[in-house]
Amino acid sequence: MTETQIKVSVEDYLETEYTAFQRSEYLNGEVRMMAYASEEHELIIANLVRLLGNCLIDSDCRVYPSNRMLHIPECNRFYYAGAIVVCGPTEFYNYKKKMKATLNPSIIIEVLSDSTEDYDRHAKWHCYQKIKSLKQYILVSQNELYLESFQRIGDLNEWLFTSADQLEQILKIGNCELSLRDIYANVFPAQTTPPAQ
Repeated sequence: MTETQIKVSVEDYLETEYTAFQRSEYLNGEVRMMAYASEEHELIIANLVRLLGNCLIDSDCRVYPSNRMLHIPECNRFYYAGAIVVCGPTEFYNYKKKMKATLNPSIIIEVLSDSTEDYDRHAKWHCYQKIKSLKQYILVSQNELYLESFQRIGDLNEWLFTSADQLEQILKIGNCELSLRDIYANVFPAQTTPPAQ
């Protein structure tokens, strides 16, 4: 005998999410609670938001931390990424009052954890590729100095893969050039703090 999974409507999910104390994601009728965020996870996100925010300050792009809801209609999903960058006017899925989900991210960043890595690499990535505005997908390890980038080639669903694992390596995120040392500042102090002069 199999257990029947009760599907949740988008409206019921959004109504609950509107007043919820803990965030959850919507997966085509199923609701998935968000995992605990470690100190390393939050420091990496804070560093990325600060660095990208400073880089993008005079551009038409904006960076948002993990509380910005994304909607991908092609997959019937509502996600919260680690951080997103939106360039040009933002397109929204409007629910009510000030509750909106972003539809057109240019860059999505996920910080990997033991409990979410497989999900971020496969289910989320498969869905993210359907976002026509998406130009780059970044995966950042919180356990070691390691970062992966998938850059869209033209308008096709073809992606150029690059990775970085050295402190002084520079990674291009959009038009911003960031070093791993800065992305991981204070996360692994013994590795990222420059020696005293």
